[in-house]
Amino acid sequence: MDLRGRPCTLYPISAQGAGVMPTGFDFTPVAQAYMGGLVADLSKAGLNVLMPVVGAPDQGLSIRGQIVRADPGSRLMRYLFTWFAGAAVFEAEGQFGEGTVLLGSFHAKGTRRAGFGGGDSQKMLIDAARLAGQQSAGQILAALLATHQA
Repeated sequence: MDLRGRPCTLYPISAQGAGVMPTGFDFTPVAQAYMGGLVADLSKAGLNVLMPVVGAPDQGLSIRGQIVRADPGSRLMRYLFTWFAGAAVFEAEGQFGEGTVLLGSFHAKGTRRAGFGGGDSQKMLIDAARLAGQQSAGQILAALLATHQA
């Protein structure tokens, strides 16, 4: 399946309804990291990723996602029990389709467990979000390929 140049409307990720959200953090770079990982991998596959335009119909494929969980974890727990506790976790889910036809859904979870001295929780959550964005893109692309081959 050739995705080169295929338009894709990507809506900003929503935090509404998220189970765990960090407090005392600037959440903007975390959401940007997720979107950046998603856009980079979709673009590598050839999709022409566009932001939605108010009042205009979606272009081609449309993707909507929301945060399920954004947990910076515990630096102390990561320091003491690196592989067992305190991980920074970012989890997202969403749906994609064309027009009114739902083509599939995705659920991705990025986890970071180790960093020097337990790692910086903000940076680790940003890395976890980027990983989740890349996983989301992989799931979307795999579903598109499976749909085309069926």
